Parts: sequence; C-alpha cells; structure tokens
Amino acid sequence: MSVSSSPSDYTKTTNGVDYTLGYGYYTDILAVADLLQIPDFTASTNPTAEQVGSIIKRVEGTVDDKAKRSFRPIIHKNEVHNFEISRPANKAYYGGYIGFVQLSTRKLSKVVSLRVWQGDSYKEIASAHGSIQLLDNFRDIHEIKLRLPNSGTEFTMTSENGGAVSNSEFDVTLGKKTTAKEIQYCINELFPADTFQFTGATQPKSIHTNSKHISDFFYAYSDDATSTKIQVSSLLMGEDGSDCDIIITTQQSITHTNLSTNLVVADSSKLVVGMGIEDSNNHIPSGTTITAIVDSTNITMSQAATNTGSGTATFTATNLSVPTIATVEQFTDKQDMRRLGSFWAIGDEGRIFFLKDYPYHTNNSVIVTYVAGSSRVPAAIHEAATKLVSAEILRHDDQTILIAETGANISTKEKYDILRKEAMDILNSKSDIVYFLD
Repeated sequence: MSVSSSPSDYTKTTNGVDYTLGYGYYTDILAVADLLQIPDFTASTNPTAEQVGSIIKRVEGTVDDKAKRSFRPIIHKNEVHNFEISRPANKAYYGGYIGFVQLSTRKLSKVVSLRVWQGDSYKEIASAHGSIQLLDNFRDIHEIKLRLPNSGTEFTMTSENGGAVSNSEFDVTLGKKTTAKEIQYCINELFPADTFQFTGATQPKSIHTNSKHISDFFYAYSDDATSTKIQVSSLLMGEDGSDCDIIITTQQSITHTNLSTNLVVADSSKLVVGMGIEDSNNHIPSGTTITAIVDSTNITMSQAATNTGSGTATFTATNLSVPTIATVEQFTDKQDMRRLGSFWAIGDEGRIFFLKDYPYHTNNSVIVTYVAGSSRVPAAIHEAATKLVSAEILRHDDQTILIAETGANISTKEKYDILRKEAMDILNSKSDIVYFLD
C-alpha cells in the first residue's frame, strides 16, 4: 500500500531547494552540521555552504542510483517502448484498455509527451503543447518569451547574432538546426552539450524571472536530432498549460508621422496583422497593434502616432506565426487522460494504459517523456543522504571546521567508514528490485 505521508518525512526548509545555499531535496547544511556536531556552514567556512550544496547535489544522484528510483522530480526523455495488444477491442472498453506499456521508472507524476505511431507518423496525445518552427528569416527573431496563464510570469530568451552568447541567450548565427537546439537548451536550462563547441558556451543556460525558472514550468524537445521545430510542453497539471502563451518579437527601423496611423517599416513581409508595436522613442501609444499591411513598406496602426520621427520598433506576436521568421502553434490541450479516454496511468506502478488513441501493434511504437519521482522523502532517505554528505566532508583533510573527537577517540577515518557503511546499508534496504520477465 502506498504511503501518502509520514510525520517522520524530511520537510524542506523555507529556503526550498537551492544548492547554492546548501539546501537540497533530501538534506541540507543544517542537518549535516548537526550530525557532525559542528558550527553552521557559511560563505567563510571551509567547505563553504555552497560547496556543501554541491556535495548534496552529487549525493542525491548517488541515492537515486542506489535506490533505483527517485524521491525528487526527474524528467525521463524519449523512452521508447514496443506495443502489444493484450485485450480484444470488444472487451477493451469496460476493461479500460487495449494494451499498456511499462515504464522503466515507477512513481510517474506527469506525462510530458506521449507519441504513438500511427503508421506514417507519431501522434502526440499527452499534455498541453505548443511549437515553434524556425523559417528562413529566423535570424530576425529578437526575443522568444513563454508566458504562464492569465498573463502571468514571462520567461525571456534573447537571440545573439555574432557576439558572445550569455547563458540567457540563444545563438542564431550558425543555422536553423543549431538555433533550434540552442532554444531547447534555454527552455530546459541545460548545458548546451551539442552546440557549445560552436558557440563558445561555458555554462548551463539559465532563464528565470525573480525566483521562478523556466524549466520548472516548460519542457522542450524535437522530433529528431536535426529538426528545426521546437516542441514545447507545459509542466503544469493536466490541461492548465493550454492557457500559456508563446511570444515572438522582432525589430525593424520605422518612420512615423504625427497624428497619422500610417507607419513606414523596413520590410512588412516579416510582419503580421495583430502584432503589437512598441516604439523606442515612445511616440506610438501603448497597446497599438498592426491592423493592416498596406504594401512592402507601409502598415496601418490601430492608433495614431503622437509625434513625427524615426527609430526602432519592437513588433510582438502573441500566439501568432510571423511570416518567413517562425510558425507558431499556440498551446492546446491534447490530453484525454481518463479511464475511458485516450489513455490513463497508474503512477505508482509506472504503467500507461491505452484505450482509444492506441499505437500500432509494432516495435518502437511508443515514445514517452515523463516526470517521475516520489512526492515524499522518507526519514531513511534523509538519514542516508545526510550521512553520505557528512562522510564526503570528512574525507577531505583540508577543512577549517573542527571535527570533534568522540569520547571513544574514534578517528576521522573510522567516522567516515561508519557513516558511509550505515548510509549504504539503508539504501540497500530501500532499493527497488527490477524483474525482467521473458
């Protein structure tokens, strides 16, 4: 029987999860200092709080590997499965499924992408999805923004054409396929492993607004390694992500006349009716949009300019395709996840059952990306992680924090051995056993 929670579970502090401050999913610097019976870690201790946070991050990976499961949310990407029909169609409806796939990991919490083979292509049937298809003039993209529902938080990715690429930018100098990869790395906030040798990147991408990070709300992928289309999935619950927005901005030189709604632009073929207009000189009223494309260099605005002049304008397309630059598919709910719907799942077991939109009965017919991980951290996992972090600190002999001797005069090495053995014994007792049935 699944345990929902226990009073003994480890609860994260008010700092949440922030490895740079020494707070992880399974333990934190306060618990480590308590176990070692030493003063708190700070920015001036050796190791520092941030360095202990790095150890915590590594140890949590060790815990996951040993336990064969995770107690924190982990995204599993493009897991491929064969599909076999296990129930005849005339008995499937009341039984709830035609067939199922067993994921490699239990504790499924969110199906991010579920693509089923339909004979000539894969069909996406899960979550709320949008997409961005880069076109020939993709280098004219100034910014890409993903916005949360109800005109909520915006996460902004800026293009870089020729200069040094920062960790909040994507490179557009090398081609559509490289740029598509760069955008995926920005959304997923990962080190650009496939593009860094071309762009000179030295650190992972990081897109955040205040304390919110884009990768906590969205996940990006492509259908294949050389695709120029970026698929974006919302990580919000169920269909909530269908109210998210994809925003693309581009910039052009403009000339405007006082009290006129006509606007002279550099190239109207890269604009579309409905785009917002923001003038760098503030001579175009806020909220102004394009109402008509007159010819190659003239457009009509919804409001008249308040002065005569020229400058640079930013044109904003919200859930709109921008001709020759990018085709945008706005977020829509593709998911019918219920017992008598397209598919349903037993999260604790890591099984996905298909009823209506089931894949062809063939090999490699299901490709699934999902989030798995228990929602609770049992006391035993917290204890094992804390002891492994403490042992790692003891392993180094250059700390300036005084590790006290015990009354029995146990040496530092003996302490290390004891802590590590006790931690491993705990993890061995908590490991999931995987059976392979032929």
